[in-house]
Amino acid sequence: MSSSQAIEQAVADKPKHQRKLVNAVWEPFLQFKLLMYMLGLTALVAVLLGAFLYVAFGNLIGSISTAGAGASYYEDEISMQLIYLFRYCGALFVLYVLLLAAVCVAYTHRLVGPFRPFTRHVEELAKGNYSSRVVLRKGDVRMLNEYAERLNELAVNLETKDKHS
Repeated sequence: MSSSQAIEQAVADKPKHQRKLVNAVWEPFLQFKLLMYMLGLTALVAVLLGAFLYVAFGNLIGSISTAGAGASYYEDEISMQLIYLFRYCGALFVLYVLLLAAVCVAYTHRLVGPFRPFTRHVEELAKGNYSSRVVLRKGDVRMLNEYAERLNELAVNLETKDKHS
């Protein structure tokens, strides 16, 4: 039996760890920091967009407000539409922040989450339990699968050496 077949058999026989919702927030500081960077960039873009809109439409609103008595209808209409615009933009901003937070948690969970099985595996190897194997989820970062395979090969080699000793 080759080492890769032995690894696949050991992984198939090993019970999977139950994933808990608590594990989604494994590195809260990292997730919060990523969220703050993304919100900061969003705020910068929003300020630039607001400045552009102010310059683009400032003259139009100014000309209507100085047009005289007949313009009061248009002033009221523009004021009402601006109130609706701010309400909708506020609601969209809250929705955006919630979606951004969810994306940050999901992304960092997929990026940092595989280190938990690596840590468990190395701890088991240090205790002398060479039958331990690293099992990653399908959605984890692919680049880490190579390291998991190498650690599993190491465990197989240590296990065979331990049995022959």
